[in-house]
Amino acid sequence: MDTKIRLLAVTDIRGTIAIAEDDRIEWGSPEDKRLFKEITTESGVVVMGRKTYETIGRKLPGRYNVVLSSKGHFSCEAPDLVLSGSINDVVKILFERGFTDICVIGGQSIFSQFLKSGMVTDLHLTVEPMVLPDGLNLFSNIDKQFSLHLEKAHILNSKGSIYIHYRIEKVESKI
Repeated sequence: MDTKIRLLAVTDIRGTIAIAEDDRIEWGSPEDKRLFKEITTESGVVVMGRKTYETIGRKLPGRYNVVLSSKGHFSCEAPDLVLSGSINDVVKILFERGFTDICVIGGQSIFSQFLKSGMVTDLHLTVEPMVLPDGLNLFSNIDKQFSLHLEKAHILNSKGSIYIHYRIEKVESKI
């Protein structure tokens, strides 16, 4: 059985994923939003942190919404599943529930934890043609080198939004 753990993000050209923790990403292109919906709906499950979930403000329809949090209450509709613990434990629980294609959709801490776990198979990035004010980068505190293989890249619109799909080939210990 082919299992996938994919990270999906939209960034500016510097790798900024959000201006602030509650950024609703209104600066992302409609084409990126359509691609995000297509990939995550095909997968069937989205994993995110509590802040990302509360910023979205609701469950994403047609997908099993999993939130990683030590808190059990939300300022909006409750997700399908709330988990806490290690990334390995989270993935094991989801695999036991029959999910073999997991889309990780944010935020920075969750992206970083999943990448550091060494279990991520694919990165799906849309780079929007802009420079945002200082904010949150895609990853933080990464202490390994990840080699990537380009699977697909194409221009999404006339403004120059670029979709890039990388497969993670190997992880090197400290740089």
